Amino acid sequence: MGVEEIQRLCPACRGSCNCKVCLRGDKLVKGRIREIPAQDKLQYFYCLLSSVLPVVKQIHRDQCFEVELEKRLRGNGIDLSRTKLNADEQMCCDFCRISIIDYHRHCMNCSYDLCLSCCQDLREASILGAKGDMRNHIDGRNDDKETVLEKVKQSKFQLNLTEKFSGWKANNDGSVPCPRGGCGWSLLTLKRIFKMNWVAKLVKNVEEMVSGCKVSDTDSPHRMFSHRLSQSAHRDNSNDNFLYHPSSQDIKIEGIGDFRKHWNQGEPVVVKEICDISSLSSWDPMVIWRGIRETTEEKMKDDNRTVKAIDCLDWSEVDIELGQFIKGYSEGRVHEDGWPEMLKLKDWPSPSASEEFLLYKRPEFISKLPLLEYIHSKWGLLNVAAKLPHYSLQNDVGPKIFISYGTYKELGRGDSVDNLRFNMRDMVYLLVHMCEVKLKGWQRTKIGKIQKVFEETEATKLPRDPQSASNEGRLPKLSPDGHDRENAYESNSDSTKDERMEDQGIGTPTIEEKTANCKDLNEASGDISEKTDPGALWDIFRRQDVPKLIEYLRVHWKEFGRTDNIDKESMPHPLYDGVIFLDTHRKRKLQEEFGVEPWSFEQHLGEAVFVPAGCPFQVRNLQSTVQLGLDFLSPESLGEAVRLAGEIRGLPYDHHAKLQMLEVGKMSLYAASSAIKEVQKLVLDPKLGAELGFEDPNLTAVVSDNLEKMIKQRQIACV
Repeated sequence: MGVEEIQRLCPACRGSCNCKVCLRGDKLVKGRIREIPAQDKLQYFYCLLSSVLPVVKQIHRDQCFEVELEKRLRGNGIDLSRTKLNADEQMCCDFCRISIIDYHRHCMNCSYDLCLSCCQDLREASILGAKGDMRNHIDGRNDDKETVLEKVKQSKFQLNLTEKFSGWKANNDGSVPCPRGGCGWSLLTLKRIFKMNWVAKLVKNVEEMVSGCKVSDTDSPHRMFSHRLSQSAHRDNSNDNFLYHPSSQDIKIEGIGDFRKHWNQGEPVVVKEICDISSLSSWDPMVIWRGIRETTEEKMKDDNRTVKAIDCLDWSEVDIELGQFIKGYSEGRVHEDGWPEMLKLKDWPSPSASEEFLLYKRPEFISKLPLLEYIHSKWGLLNVAAKLPHYSLQNDVGPKIFISYGTYKELGRGDSVDNLRFNMRDMVYLLVHMCEVKLKGWQRTKIGKIQKVFEETEATKLPRDPQSASNEGRLPKLSPDGHDRENAYESNSDSTKDERMEDQGIGTPTIEEKTANCKDLNEASGDISEKTDPGALWDIFRRQDVPKLIEYLRVHWKEFGRTDNIDKESMPHPLYDGVIFLDTHRKRKLQEEFGVEPWSFEQHLGEAVFVPAGCPFQVRNLQSTVQLGLDFLSPESLGEAVRLAGEIRGLPYDHHAKLQMLEVGKMSLYAASSAIKEVQKLVLDPKLGAELGFEDPNLTAVVSDNLEKMIKQRQIACV
């Protein structure tokens, strides 16, 4: 039985499954999606189609070029054979290691596969190599400075391209021989994966829909409330120092219009008061463990199972019993020298176990999240990634649970952090649980001595201004009035005074009392952002600051403890490698030397941080935390994802980022196909005609099978 036949018969695929999981989970979400007015849905699909159109057209142009070339080589009567792939298979280019979308070149002798992008690069490299004698130097005697710099830039690109394909050239007629990594002599022939002309038909339909459907913005263009903007940066001559900081109720009442305006500018958004605070105690790691043990994946495993964790001191993997890790979540752990041991769980719970746990134990939780149109991995109308078939190979598309330690004071080394990096996807992190771990007096003394030695060592490498250093602990806090909460860190130091007697055994809390303290913290009522300490400190950089940020990291590469013996030009992309964290001092130096300042803010319990694709970010835990993370790809971020895909393709063959790369092209094709079908359903539903405001709501049966005919004949305007 074929995949399409299975999808047609499967109740889950059709959305009519009555099993316990589907009834309690997906149906709650689907119910919320159904409640979205038809006019809004049509607006969303228009937005999605407009965003994917450039991507789909570029795929089609590349295919047309190769088809015309193949006709010149083999004659007009060519018939492109189709590569057979199983539902769970993915074909990758043997040269760049990137997933192949559709058309590709294939060696019939050794099965070597080459993507169309590599075909184009190879031909260009061959042309540059043939003209090498003409371009082996740059004569700038009669050119201005800008022209010379541009020529230098072009020469470096040509050098990289010719070196990339060293010893391999395309033939003069454009045909591509199999490289030495393959058989080395056979010509590569053009093949396809999808149905013939499927992409061409998509381009035609999408173009006609985008041009034939005019959607008005129903949201007021001037509506914005100052109390929903919070200052998190102090950049000079900038109008984006304030971030949009609504409550979940604000979005529920007023819609997603304001969110979309900020999101379209590439700005992070922080949504507060997302869930019922009384329910957050159910996200205690011990409660999660009990729930995860009932999932299919975990039932057969030992209760005292060993898991992998990351030690943030040296970023090494350590084995630890899950029970011991959870105990350290509230009590803390220390190294032999007394330094706090900051651990982060790796790959537990797995994405599949997390998703099953949420469906069984928290079915209503996901359905109550704001912005489901964007973030839901299956039913999100504005989630481009959600349109891929469910059987496609995707990288951890479901919700994930992240559990890690943390401490309020910045240690300077071994802090519980997510290193500076960025992602092709949009992301949202919801803080669902946290627990403060207080250091004992002897630990603070030991830490102070080690820090002093560490700072003296750093001072020999990086002379620091005393006045600037004294202000390093002061960071912008996310507050409604935009002012710093100066006493936020001081309040924590006051609480440590009560711990002085603990070393004598007086007033030392028991394990049960510590657990109770965590429970009380997560069961606070009212606006918890005003009543509890923050759980994490975020730094998010603007997309336009990425070039300067990268240059800063390259200039100071050795100061981060990197011993890589490489020059700046050939250094791997530091934001893809994820090996650097900017502490307070280095953030100050970044601002002084390059004028780059991130949005810096604290995340409180029940708050969700939305991070746009392509925005570098880093996180430092201020307490032990449990975060619920979801990945998605919005129409507003699709262009950035395409750009990042091109960067990742140019990384070394074995770079880990290539394994996590989104299939942006394939996602765009499926998103276009899905949106076309959904628009057809909307405009052909007689119940919705009046709501959508068609010129002629009585649509005839003649146009029911083909929306493009309907657009041509009726010239429907969606207003």
